[in-house]
Amino acid sequence: MEKRITWKKESGLIWSLLGSAIGFGNILSFSAQCYKNGGGAFLIPFIVALIVLGVPMLFLEGVIGYRTKLPIVSAYGKVLGNTGRSLGWLMVAAVATIGGFYLVLTGYSVAYAYFSVKGCIPQDTATFFKHTFLSGTGSLTSFGGISWPILLVTFICGTFAYIVLLKGIRSGIERVCSIFMPIMLTLIVFFAIIVCYLPGASEGFIRYLVPDFSKIMNFALWRDVFGHVFFSFSLGLGIITAYSRHSSKKISIKKVMWYIALGDFLVSFLAGFVIFGAVGHLSYATGTPFSEIVQSDSTFEMGFVLFPKILHVFTPWVSSIVGCVFFISVFIAGITGFFSIAESFIGNLEVEFSQSRKKAVSIALAVMLGIAFMFCFGNGQALIEGLTPMLLGNNMIIGGLFEVVAFMYLSKEIRNDAIWFNKLKRTNNYHMVKNIVPPILFVILCSCMYLEFTEPFGAAGMLRWGWFSIALVTGCVLARKRKVFATAR
Repeated sequence: MEKRITWKKESGLIWSLLGSAIGFGNILSFSAQCYKNGGGAFLIPFIVALIVLGVPMLFLEGVIGYRTKLPIVSAYGKVLGNTGRSLGWLMVAAVATIGGFYLVLTGYSVAYAYFSVKGCIPQDTATFFKHTFLSGTGSLTSFGGISWPILLVTFICGTFAYIVLLKGIRSGIERVCSIFMPIMLTLIVFFAIIVCYLPGASEGFIRYLVPDFSKIMNFALWRDVFGHVFFSFSLGLGIITAYSRHSSKKISIKKVMWYIALGDFLVSFLAGFVIFGAVGHLSYATGTPFSEIVQSDSTFEMGFVLFPKILHVFTPWVSSIVGCVFFISVFIAGITGFFSIAESFIGNLEVEFSQSRKKAVSIALAVMLGIAFMFCFGNGQALIEGLTPMLLGNNMIIGGLFEVVAFMYLSKEIRNDAIWFNKLKRTNNYHMVKNIVPPILFVILCSCMYLEFTEPFGAAGMLRWGWFSIALVTGCVLARKRKVFATAR
């Protein structure tokens, strides 16, 4: 059975987990957050958050999968019964929805790689992206028409993912990630070297590396940093657990997770270095003040409006090459991230409902492609932005809190695993994940809830909480009907 198959090599698990951790958040969102929060002022708390929150939670999710050999729904069920399974399915609902818009965003990168080669992105990159490409309505409630280019590239990405996932852990995910991730890292290093020689890039480097200490004491900065780290590692959703449950006894989860933390940081740092240097060059070439180049911290703007604008300062043939290589890097980050998202969904279908690998993959991809279809309309960008605070914010934080409570307080198996000991003494990571992480997550959740209910609720609020209600009810139903489905099969 697929659930008993292990990674062929430890390096295969490392590359696959790097593919999970390194996504749009590292390539695009990290740079946007740095720009918003004073460059180097973001880097200092980022390192703190990585050590205090990121690494301990990676250890926790890794050991849950390694010890139980179960996906997150079944692992919760082992500790909390049907109540735990309901919570697990709530996380899976989030994973399925995130997978839907991950497919769409990955499709964006495919389309923009093609546009770069053809040289058909005009000077007004914002209008081209929002209206020509997205067919955007600018309104959450106005669907508009379907963007056929987006639908096409989304289907292409979904088909490619289906083929890879159908081959399983070893022949599919491990093999592809072991090829794709080294390529992506090479491309990022290549970009970092090239950017160093661009006129004006030095101003971007200074803005990136020199902290604006006036922002260090800003609570919003620390909230954003800790939230970014949580999102970057895909914590609280059982995604890391989905991969680590296939680990053999020869694999050191502790070593693997340290590699993931280090790799995630280095890629984020290099991506920020590249983006800030490129923005500095754009500022130099156009005479626009550096602080006025980026108008928002949106991942969309950073990747599909700002970077194409940077390409226009190069000669056409250089622009085609640089643009294609950049968007291929974004594609790799997106598709390898999607593999881990989908595997979390697939594993729960396999174990909870006793489904074959082929059937579980088919169901999961059909659901996520169906969700992706909704983001191909004119209000697709607004839908994603409306759901993001719930899917990549409140819901993930709730999941992280329950993970700590369920597995560090109620599960002796996880709490007493060797990963938490060094010469018979509890490690710092144990104390952080049990005693420090919960209050941090609770404060972040309270802050998010405060913002949620002090700002106008509107259609976006109804969308978020409507999704949460439906996902919660669905989770409760699936938790109690698993035996029925398994028997029917």
